[in-house]
Amino acid sequence: MNRANSSSSLPFHSSGSRKTSVQSLAITVKRMGLVRLCALVGICIASLLVISRAFRHETVLNNNDRVEHSLQEHEREETVRHILNTRRSQYLFEDFSDEAFGNEHLIATTAILLSWKRVEGLKTIVRYLARYPYIKEIIIWNNNKENHLTKADFAMTDDDMAAFNGGNGAALPEIKVVNAQENLHDLAKYMSCSLASYSYCYFQDDDWLNTHMDALYTNFLTSPNLIHTNTLPLIHMEHRRWTFTNEAVKMHAGFSWMGTGSFLPRAKARQLLQQGGNSNLAKDRLRVIDMYFSIWTNQYPYQLVNYLTPLDQANSWSEDGVDDHWKIVFGNMLDAANRLYDALFANPEVSEKDYFAREEELPPMKDRHDRAPCHNDKCLFMTSLDPFPLPSEVKFERDLTEITQQDTRFQALQYPTNKFWEEKAYIHAVDNDPRTCWNSFKTPQIGDSIGLRFVVPTAVKQLKVASSRSIAGMGNQISVYVSDRVGYEWVKCQHTTRYPFAHSMLLDLNCPTSPLLSKGLVNIVKIQFEAAQEKSLDVCGFEVAGMTL
Repeated sequence: MNRANSSSSLPFHSSGSRKTSVQSLAITVKRMGLVRLCALVGICIASLLVISRAFRHETVLNNNDRVEHSLQEHEREETVRHILNTRRSQYLFEDFSDEAFGNEHLIATTAILLSWKRVEGLKTIVRYLARYPYIKEIIIWNNNKENHLTKADFAMTDDDMAAFNGGNGAALPEIKVVNAQENLHDLAKYMSCSLASYSYCYFQDDDWLNTHMDALYTNFLTSPNLIHTNTLPLIHMEHRRWTFTNEAVKMHAGFSWMGTGSFLPRAKARQLLQQGGNSNLAKDRLRVIDMYFSIWTNQYPYQLVNYLTPLDQANSWSEDGVDDHWKIVFGNMLDAANRLYDALFANPEVSEKDYFAREEELPPMKDRHDRAPCHNDKCLFMTSLDPFPLPSEVKFERDLTEITQQDTRFQALQYPTNKFWEEKAYIHAVDNDPRTCWNSFKTPQIGDSIGLRFVVPTAVKQLKVASSRSIAGMGNQISVYVSDRVGYEWVKCQHTTRYPFAHSMLLDLNCPTSPLLSKGLVNIVKIQFEAAQEKSLDVCGFEVAGMTL
């Protein structure tokens, strides 16, 4: 029987039937029976109601998502607007002029910005960076050939000018725009830096705003030979695992994202271009060379921990058609480490064959005590207490097939959990939130310390420390020292201790005069333990020099 021509195969709409709707319905009722037909109609109605409710529920959810997203966008925009209206550099423009005297330690830099499809965010960053006197030049590399940019696109308004230290004779950075004929991705950063007028560069992606420029710059001045970056607490935690060490071949490398605010020597960018050429990297790897850079310096980057301020995050990862970006990151990171190991193993000394450094630059990881910027960008939290294992505790022998294996080796040591670090990271000591606290994870021993590095020299007569635990009696187990910006020599201060509450300690300081301290001002103050403690230390904030941290 041909079912295509059977009227019974299509009970409602038989193609061979010319009966009226009423006749068809009568025949259908007769065939199915009234009860069965009513049941079928009931099922159809119920199904339609369920679908309708689900559709309405999904519509409500979608509307709620849109409302929540809109509120988040509004909050983000208000945060950015507040920062642009209030944040000022503690450094003075006149200190970076050709006539300035006694400021030889200050370093002028070139900011490198990449443009793709977020030009408005880029304009915000240019306006923001221009208020920092150490940014003397801005190179904007436009990777989007469909959108031609000019210097006029980044012209300053009167409000922008008023933001530069009150507009007192501030010199705008020179802005240069390069429009590329193809999307070179991250390679363009290093090409731009290699062409910079100044010997040091500042990298910044167009989807983040670095609200702690002065703190990062102050940290950079302590060791400008290194890469200095800042990132989120949990990303920092990952970076501490993404280190590759083998002392036998002089390997001491670490990975770091560069796009959320990074200072680096121009020489290292030029070196990377030589390394890329000598390593015969394929074009697709050259475009993501950001994932090679920090590892190929064969140094551990110096990284601060803080909460970043996002700009518009749309159109990120400008790699069309790529589904698994993390696979790309981990694959290239491991490739960078393997290639570095091979070069070091084959050639014990630096040669024209690889351009990889052999000696570890100072300071070593164990002596890097700058940890997080203060919330107001006027100081940095310092401590010798590091919860993470040193990179040398895990040996890299080119035996990894996945980066997760490196994670496992570090986590097998005494390593903080994600939950602990999210709640107790360095930034919580100076985030101006008494509800959050940094925890040392390890028990302080004799010689361990906590303290503050100030962006500019500061008079310190009192120092208050707040904790979530009782610290009564701690004043008898500590010494207080101050120093200049270098921090090699220290002056011991006399201190008397008061305890306004059991969980707070107020130190009245009397520091002797010293040639080290110009006009009695200090760059660093630290509290050093003279007795081993019985438990880990909690710090929820400081009060010093009129600042509540």
